Amino acid sequence: MTAVSRPELLAPAGNLQALKAAVENGADAVYLGGKAFGARASAENFTRQELAEALNYAHLRGVKVYVTVNTLIDNGEFGELSDFLFFLYQSGADALLVQDLGVINWAGKVLPDLPLHASTQMTVHNAAGVQFLAGLGLRRVVLARETSYKELLAIKRQSALELEVFVHGALCISYSGQCLFSSMVGGRSGNRGSCAQPCRLAFSLVDDRGGDLCGACPGEHLLSTRDLMLLGKLPELVQAGVSALKIEGRMKRPEYVATVVRIYRHALDRACTDPERYQVFEEEVRDLAQVFNRGFTTGYFEGKPGPALMSYTKPNNRGLYLGRVLRTTPGRGVVFKTRLPLRAGDGIEFWMQKGDRSGVTVNNMLLHRAYPGHLPVGQAADSRQTAPVQVQEAAPGSEVEIAVPFAVRPDDRVFKTHDDRLIREAQLSFTRLGQLKVPIRVAARARLGQPLELEAVDADGNRVTAQGTWPGEAALKHPLTPEVLRLQLERLGNTPFTLATLDCDLDEATMYPLSELNTVRRLLATPLEQARLDRCRRELPDRIERTTTAFRSALSQDAAQATRQQRPKPLLAVAVADYASLEAALEGGAEAVYFGGLSYRGRQAWSPDTVGRAVDLCRSRGARACLIIPRIWKDDQPSGAVEWISTATRLRVDGVVAGDLGGLDLAIKSGLETFTDLSIPVFNDLAVQLLLRQGVQRLTLSPELNGEQLRRFNYRGASCLELVVHGTLPLMISEYCPLGAATATSDQCPGPCRSKSCLLKDRQGYLFPLQLDEHCRMTLYNARELCLSEHLDDIIQDGYGALRLELRFHEAGEVLEITGVYRQALNLLSTGGWSKSTGKQAWERLSRLSLQGLTRGHYLRGVLTGPERGGEAAGPVHPKKA
Repeated sequence: MTAVSRPELLAPAGNLQALKAAVENGADAVYLGGKAFGARASAENFTRQELAEALNYAHLRGVKVYVTVNTLIDNGEFGELSDFLFFLYQSGADALLVQDLGVINWAGKVLPDLPLHASTQMTVHNAAGVQFLAGLGLRRVVLARETSYKELLAIKRQSALELEVFVHGALCISYSGQCLFSSMVGGRSGNRGSCAQPCRLAFSLVDDRGGDLCGACPGEHLLSTRDLMLLGKLPELVQAGVSALKIEGRMKRPEYVATVVRIYRHALDRACTDPERYQVFEEEVRDLAQVFNRGFTTGYFEGKPGPALMSYTKPNNRGLYLGRVLRTTPGRGVVFKTRLPLRAGDGIEFWMQKGDRSGVTVNNMLLHRAYPGHLPVGQAADSRQTAPVQVQEAAPGSEVEIAVPFAVRPDDRVFKTHDDRLIREAQLSFTRLGQLKVPIRVAARARLGQPLELEAVDADGNRVTAQGTWPGEAALKHPLTPEVLRLQLERLGNTPFTLATLDCDLDEATMYPLSELNTVRRLLATPLEQARLDRCRRELPDRIERTTTAFRSALSQDAAQATRQQRPKPLLAVAVADYASLEAALEGGAEAVYFGGLSYRGRQAWSPDTVGRAVDLCRSRGARACLIIPRIWKDDQPSGAVEWISTATRLRVDGVVAGDLGGLDLAIKSGLETFTDLSIPVFNDLAVQLLLRQGVQRLTLSPELNGEQLRRFNYRGASCLELVVHGTLPLMISEYCPLGAATATSDQCPGPCRSKSCLLKDRQGYLFPLQLDEHCRMTLYNARELCLSEHLDDIIQDGYGALRLELRFHEAGEVLEITGVYRQALNLLSTGGWSKSTGKQAWERLSRLSLQGLTRGHYLRGVLTGPERGGEAAGPVHPKKA
C-alpha cells in the first residue's frame, strides 16, 4: 500500500466525563454540543462554563474539539445563535458541525476563519454535493452512512475537501436529514435535535387489505437497525484517504466512550503501522459488544446488506450470549452453563420464551460444576462433584446457579448485559490522574551566582522560559547533576506534561536547594499551559460589529428586492409520480407540474419518450413543465442527476426541482431555472439569501415550519418562496426495503413490490404507506394527508410564488380531484368569493377524498425541541385504510 496520512479518530462526548474518557483513551478530536442547537437535545450536553472547561482540557492535551450546531434554525433564534457562535469563536472551538444553510451563510460572512464541517444531516452522498459545499467554504463533509466504500473512493477522487465517515455506533434507517417520522408522528423533530426514535418501535407489515406480510421476519422491530462496526475495515479506510473516522454516541455513558475509543485507537494505530498484517482480535470485538450492541453490521460499506442490517428482535442493548437455562431449583434458583467469564457485580438478562425480558445483577453465585482447570482457589480436584460452593467468579464452561426474583423456565436464553470489570477498567482510564501527557523538551542552564534557567518546548512549537530567584552556590557535597535535575523535573504531577528530553548546561559544583528546583519547575509548567491555550483562542475581529451590521443590512436589502417581485397570485404547482397523474393535474388546473426523477414500482415508468410527451402536453396546456432531480442519486447510477439535467436541457424544460445539494450544484451550473425541493430544508431568511445568491429561482420552505414562523420571514411575499399546502408527505427515504426483507426466503428478492401495496402498521393501528423506487429505495409516507385548505386565505395574504400539492404518492383519479379543489379555491380567493365557510367545505370535500384522513401538519403548532409530545400529524387512521 502507498503511504497515506493517518486519519483522525473522532469521538463523541455528551458530558465532561465522556470528553475526558475520549481524550484519555486516545481520541484525536471530540465532538460535543451546547445546551441548544445540537442534534442530540436529549444528551446532557454542555453549559458555557463546561464548554470552556472541555476546550481547555482537550486543547492542553493536543485534542481538537468540534461543536455541533447541526439543527435547523428558526429566524427568531439567530440572535441567541450568533451570541453562542461568538463565544465558541473566542473560546477556541476548532470547528462547527452544521446542517442549516443559513448558519453556513452567517458564519461564512461574519466569522469566515471559523472552520465549518457539514453534518451528516446535510445528506451528502455524491461528489457534486461535496463540491457544492466546497464552494461555500466548508472544510469537511461528513458523508451519509449509506455511502459504500466504492462510492467513497469515487467521491474522494473528485474532491479535495476533507471527508469524514462513521465507523461505529447507532445507525438510522433513514438517510440522516431526510427523516420527518418523529416530527410528523409526535411533534419531536430530529432536524431540531429532538428525535424520539419511533423507528425503534414495533411494527407489522400489511397489504392494503390488512393481510400480514411479515412471514420471513424473526421479530417485529422492522425499522430497527443493528449498530455499525467497521473495526475490520480500518486499513481500507486509511488507504482511501479519509480525514476522520467518527464514533457515534453522544447519548452514551463515559464508560462506553472510553471502551470504544480505546479499542479503535489501538486498532487504527495497527492499521496505519502495518496494514498488510492487520487483524482484529477476538477480545476487542467482545468488549465492543459487551459495552453496547444491538448486533453488529458493516452497514453499507460493501453495498446493500439487506436483512443483515436489521435488529428485528431487540431495539436496544442485547449484551453477550451466555447460554440457556438448564434447570431451576427451589427458591427461584436458575442453573445455566456460562459461555463467558461471570463475576459478582455483572448484569445478566433472561429472554423468556414468551417474549418477556428481565434482568438482575449477580450478587451470590453458586458453582455447581467448574470447567476443568478453573476450580475455586483452595478446592481440590477430586471435589468437583461435591455440593455447590459460593464463588465470586466463574470461568467459561462452568455450571452456575443464580437466584432471580422472577419466573424463569428451562431453555430460556441468558445474556450478559454488564461486565463489571470492563466498566471499572474504563472508569479508571479517565478518573486516574493524568493518563495522557504531552511530551516536552527542557533545556537547563545553571551558573555559579546566577538563578537557574529552564526553557520548555512542546511538539507544537510553544516555547516558554522560567527563572528562579536563588543564585547558584558552590556545592560542598551535592552539586546539581543532570540526574538530580531530571528526577525533579519528571515530577510534573497533575500537569498535562511529561519530560521527554533534558539538555543540561550546568556549571560544575553548583547547587540549588531542592525546593528551588521544584519552584522553577512549577514556574515553567504554568506558562506553557497558558501558551497552549492561547494558541487555540481567538479575539473577535475589531470590525465585528460593523461586519454584523452590514450583513443584516444586506439581508434586509435582498429581502426587500425579492418582495418587490411578488406575483399577483401564486402558481398552483403539482408534483406527480407518473404520466397519467400529470394529465390529471393539468386537467384539474395545475399551472406547473413537477415530474420525472424516479419511477416507482407499480407505476408507469418515466422513459425518455414519456418525459418528452409530458413536456409537450404541459406546453400545449400553457403550464410549466419542471423535471424533478431525485433527492438520492449515486454517481454510478444512470438515472442520476446528470442524466436528468441532460434531458431537461435537451427538452428545454421550464425548470428543474433539485432534491439534494449535488443535484442543486449541477442544476445551477447547467443554467437551467432551478428550484429546491422540500428535501433541501429552508428554515430561515439566511438560507433563502444564500440559495438565491447561488442562482436558485424558487425555494420550497420546510414543512416543519408553523404559521407563526412562516410569517417571520423577511422574504415573506416574495415570488421566490414555495409552500406545500397539501399532500401525503414522505417521512423517510431508506436504502433498506422492509418488504423485500420480510418476504425473501433467500438472498434473491422475490420483488413483491411489483404486485403488492404495502403499509407499515404500528401498535396503535396507524398505517404508513411505503413505496419502492426503481433502485429499491423505500419511501415511507405519513399516515395522514397534509391539508391547509382552511388557511388558504391567510396563506395567500402572506404571499408565495407557488403553492404546491405534493401528490407523488397519489393515483391519477385522486390527483384530478385534489387539484380541482385547490384550483377552485384559488379562483374564489382571487375574485373575493372565499370565506371561512367555503374553506371548511373544501376541507370536508378533501376529507371525503382522502383514504388516510387529513392533518394540518405543523402549521398551527410547529415542532417541539424538548421531550414533550404534541401535534396531530399522524392521528387515527381513516377506517377505509385500517
